[in-house]
Amino acid sequence: MSNDLMPLYYAIVKQFMDGQDYCADDVIEALKPNYGSYKLLTRKDVGEALDTAKENGLLDESRCDLDDNGKLRVFFRVSDFGRDMIDRYIGKYSNPA
Repeated sequence: MSNDLMPLYYAIVKQFMDGQDYCADDVIEALKPNYGSYKLLTRKDVGEALDTAKENGLLDESRCDLDDNGKLRVFFRVSDFGRDMIDRYIGKYSNPA
């Protein structure tokens, strides 16, 4: 685990800044290269982080479907408010390439 990485929650919400829709599984896959050793990089914990971001107005639910195993996937996208807040408060952090 590197001290050069931004906090996991920040990395989760910053993932949405490209304007795409993501579910918890998508976020986990995107963050695995840098955060794969984090105990909280699980479907349950990332899902809770996404729900919290939604409740705080950073993300909006965009759609939902079932995965190949019949589990519900909820997709999110960044809200206008969220984009502004992420730019203001998390934008100063950047992950190493």
